[in-house]
Amino acid sequence: MGTDDRTDRDDRVKPVDAGTRMFAVRLWKEELVVGSEYRGSVRDVSTDAFRGFCDWADLVAFMVARLEQDDSARGARAQEVRDVSR
Repeated sequence: MGTDDRTDRDDRVKPVDAGTRMFAVRLWKEELVVGSEYRGSVRDVSTDAFRGFCDWADLVAFMVARLEQDDSARGARAQEVRDVSR
């Protein structure tokens, strides 16, 4: 007899690693006069930064920019710590 995946999961909120970001993505299909297209929105959960998109490249660009922003901020903080400790 198999187990129910829901009983095996730990649903408690876990801390997010410093090098990660959590995004909420909403996707829907819009009917157009001729055909349809997918549209969506993405929100950076930790900062509430938000962007709508209708092109997958825009979604990816937003997410990568948010991750790179974190990397550069972490690098600047690390440099400040090194400067202070000298």
